[in-house]
Amino acid sequence: MLNQTALTLNNITWLLAALAFVIAPHTARLPVWVTAVCVSAGLWRFWIARRGLRAPAWWVMAALALAVTAGAYFEYKRLFGREVGVTLLVAMLCLKVLEMKMKRDAMLVVFLGFFLAMTNFLYSQTIFMGAYMLICVWLFVATLIGFNRIGTEATVRERVVPSAWLLLQAVPMMFVLFFLFPRISGPLWTMPQENRAISGLGDNMSPGDISKLSLSDEVAFRVDFENAVPENQDLYWRGPVLGRQVGKSWQPLQVAETPKLNYEPQGALTQYRVTLQPHNKPWLFALDLPSMAAPDSVFLADFQMRARSPVTSLMAYDMASYLRYRAGAALRPRERNAYLAYDDTLNPRTIAYGKKLAAENGDPKILVDTLLKLYNAQFTYTLEPPLLGDNPMDEFLFDTKQGFCEHYSSSFVLLLRAAGIPARVVTGYQGGEVNPITRQLVVRQADAHAWSEVWFDDLGWLRVDPTSAVSPLRINRGMSAALGPQGIFNNLMDADKLGLLRQMRFSWDAVNSQWNKWVVGFNSDKQRSMFENLGMPNVDWTMLVRWLIIGVISTSSLIGLFLLLRIYRVRKDPVLATYDRLCAKLAKAGVSRAPNEGPIDFLQRVKTMHPELGKKVQPLIEAYIAIRYGSHRAPQIAAENPDSGAIHECSHMNFREFLAGVRRLRVNA
Repeated sequence: MLNQTALTLNNITWLLAALAFVIAPHTARLPVWVTAVCVSAGLWRFWIARRGLRAPAWWVMAALALAVTAGAYFEYKRLFGREVGVTLLVAMLCLKVLEMKMKRDAMLVVFLGFFLAMTNFLYSQTIFMGAYMLICVWLFVATLIGFNRIGTEATVRERVVPSAWLLLQAVPMMFVLFFLFPRISGPLWTMPQENRAISGLGDNMSPGDISKLSLSDEVAFRVDFENAVPENQDLYWRGPVLGRQVGKSWQPLQVAETPKLNYEPQGALTQYRVTLQPHNKPWLFALDLPSMAAPDSVFLADFQMRARSPVTSLMAYDMASYLRYRAGAALRPRERNAYLAYDDTLNPRTIAYGKKLAAENGDPKILVDTLLKLYNAQFTYTLEPPLLGDNPMDEFLFDTKQGFCEHYSSSFVLLLRAAGIPARVVTGYQGGEVNPITRQLVVRQADAHAWSEVWFDDLGWLRVDPTSAVSPLRINRGMSAALGPQGIFNNLMDADKLGLLRQMRFSWDAVNSQWNKWVVGFNSDKQRSMFENLGMPNVDWTMLVRWLIIGVISTSSLIGLFLLLRIYRVRKDPVLATYDRLCAKLAKAGVSRAPNEGPIDFLQRVKTMHPELGKKVQPLIEAYIAIRYGSHRAPQIAAENPDSGAIHECSHMNFREFLAGVRRLRVNA
């Protein structure tokens, strides 16, 4: 079969390599059995190509496809959605590679490979991912070139260089589509979102949860302040509020939405813009306490700010907060009871101690001060506390006395509730690091924190952070100051006495910030702002569509003109032009060269149709071959034309002699 000739070992190897590159980022998310299916199918296909074997029978492929579909259903309990959709696409694509029989099958696999490359952006839109997918596209285009090569196998250079030129030619069109394609609010398509785990705060807290986050250097969000960055001890970024004790963990209470937070501002307003990384949860972060809600978000009665849907893509919002406030005018009986409740089947020593403190200290403020002094005198702040058993707060308070912020906040709230004082746990982030290049505050997962809020009848809700009593450095200067560098990267940073690694880190973070701002975050607002800066304030989507059509047509025309000029320059090659002149003279004698006819075949046809004319033309055509394709072709011509007496002579004929010979040639019509 003619199309079968394209399925050579070399072409199959290139195709398998391109697929391996594009599937590699997905392997961390795919079930292990899917990765095993892909590897097995690839090795099987390679063996078929190497040994010249037949592809598996249709019933084998049908059975494998059904097995993969069933496996995906049992894995995800559905057949629709992002995760299961990508899984099925990867697995079925690998099975399609296994059953390829014709060139058109290979073409289909390559085009599906382009689509699979796009699916990686459903999970990551970083610079690294963009560059990596560009390499994958390059490999697929190089693979396409190999499959469409006729006659001989394409070398590595003959694949990668033309494919690079093709990608460069697409750059202008890429810019046109990026800047002019009408942006809409929300994604271009919607699909069910699985509750996929993403590094960040959860909706419950148990001892050890936040300390794990403190080992992560991933960015949680970036903040641009309108004025000076507040002091580190004022940077409390409020997140989930946990008001209910369930066993060993703390979970949110069911609280109502409220149009406006109930607090009395004190001091100046701090304005800033937050660029939040996707975390697949609904909560948004703001400094205590925000004066307004972000777009498409709501306030809860416990001062949380939540988006109406999970944050699954980069999100930027303007905020303003009062760092000094008096929160809450009154606490209703139902709320008071909720914030006094605790599990009396656990931690009996802690509950007894809280009741003892209440009996000794009638004033809640004195009781709080007593507890803070106790934490300061007897406890140690550490990222690796001893493991706790069935009564974790008892063991922490009376035995180990070593812990992290979640230990202090949860034990503090439990003691206060046992003492009859309403209290709750607040989680979020505390502090951040200012990038001296962008002047942005960068808040990382390592800045995750938990603190307490206590209700006083004359003051309302008041933030009390027991961690600050144990380790003031953690609040005033950050995690590294309190515990030293955490993780391999931060240890290298600490060892970098010249500060080169730190400068590189800031520079790379600045690049990432601009990438997020102008590429990933280039939404309808930024598109509108761009045109306003260009003096076009009233650009709507209909105008953008018209400009997009004009831009696509204009760019395509310019690229086409560039390619035509390249062809014209090639056609202006003097050797080729002289040969065309020779062919034009021969056409007058009734021997016209076909567009796809090579010089050797053309010479044979001239000699067959007009033997006498063929003897005159042979030295000239042989000279053309020698000049244009190299004198190494002369022996092949001599072997194919044993009656050629001028082959040796023509191999030494230069262009001037060739041109003169063509000019002297006389042909009768």
